[in-house]
Amino acid sequence: MLLTPAAARPWLGPASRNRPWPGHGPMMVRRREALAVLYAAYGSWVRLALGTLAWGLGVAGGVLAGQGVAAGGEGPAASVAVGLLLLATFLGGAVVATGSALARAIAGWLTLATAVRADGGRVDGTPPDPDTLRTHEEVLAQDRAEGARELWRPPLLPRTLAALVLGAAGLVLAAQAALGFGEVSTPYAGQDARGAWLARVVVAAVCLLTALLTGSGLRRVHRARMHRVAHEQPAEPASPPPGLTPAVATGPIVVAGSLPPPGAHAQVPRWAGPAGAGETPAVPESGGAPAVPESGGAPAVPESEGVLAVPESEGAPAVPTPAGPGAPVGAPAGPAPRVRLGDGRELGPGTTLLGRDPVPRPGEHVDAVVAVTDEHVSKTHLTVRVGPGHVVVTDRGSTNGTVAHHPDGTVHRPRPGEPHPLPTGAVVVLGATTLTVGDPDEDVEHTVLRTP
Repeated sequence: MLLTPAAARPWLGPASRNRPWPGHGPMMVRRREALAVLYAAYGSWVRLALGTLAWGLGVAGGVLAGQGVAAGGEGPAASVAVGLLLLATFLGGAVVATGSALARAIAGWLTLATAVRADGGRVDGTPPDPDTLRTHEEVLAQDRAEGARELWRPPLLPRTLAALVLGAAGLVLAAQAALGFGEVSTPYAGQDARGAWLARVVVAAVCLLTALLTGSGLRRVHRARMHRVAHEQPAEPASPPPGLTPAVATGPIVVAGSLPPPGAHAQVPRWAGPAGAGETPAVPESGGAPAVPESGGAPAVPESEGVLAVPESEGAPAVPTPAGPGAPVGAPAGPAPRVRLGDGRELGPGTTLLGRDPVPRPGEHVDAVVAVTDEHVSKTHLTVRVGPGHVVVTDRGSTNGTVAHHPDGTVHRPRPGEPHPLPTGAVVVLGATTLTVGDPDEDVEHTVLRTP
């Protein structure tokens, strides 16, 4: 919407708040950030000025309509009145539509506080656990204490006063018009009396309609703040856009933007082997490991394929994978660390692009692309390289940047294009999305997102 500030647009959509959350704490952090932006947009003086202009045009149109009737339809007053009323309708409609979208978003974020359990899951018909009950009671007490006064404080105060003044003025004008209807309905009533009565009716309608629409938005916000309504939208499943798989452990990784046919073997990334490596026999369908030539050469993958097919059956021996490009010098060999997103998805070994709709650069080889539903994440935000004993992330010039929290308490903000190695226990924050290395004993993500 044209009248919606750019800072508020990412918080309007239901997907921004009805996504899976790692816990109630991270959700409250984003809720506080979203409400700060949305309240500022809802109480914008620009929107208030445009709404006042629309009301003024409507009042002027009503007065001119009355003058046109008094003049017997002669002169430009009637035509100008119609034009002003149409202009007021379009301008007022834009202001109302923007305000309605902002009010719905504010109400959605407010009621989300009691729709998420302490562990991040959605409240359902089952009895809530003690942690969830305690968390919800704290939120209810705080929100209701603030909601008792928010209509009489900025940024809602100007709209509260406008709704009261316009509502009172509209009622007075409507009462006067109702009392004078008998006089103007007689055949002996003059054109001047009828014109004045019509002007009073139109102005009363403009005032009452403006007050009603303003009060409706305020009522929606206030009821949500007092938690007198339930959360409207259900939680959205944690599924990426079509063509992407949610995790290595639950399906094939997308390589070069395509999915293998149903029933095909899962794909694992190709690691760069030594130059001049010998040819490797094809992996047998029965699930055996590829045979290594006796000459000691590393297994090579045919260039036409780009991936090594490994059977989906459990228990197949792992293929040795030397450190790939981007690994730190002297990185220890060993199994690849576990790297997981806050919604539970895991990244496999190799090079993964992370973002809202990640796309590799021309000629760039990646092993997987993973999409996240987060408006604060860039289209192609981060490159994650996972190899034996190391994890390296590289910011792709994202708009909001990347923050790496190391287990020793240090915080790093990698510069765009600068590879940044991550130790076990590190947490990377990009927007409302987190990336955790290893399996920390405590809820590191919860602690990190609560940090100011």
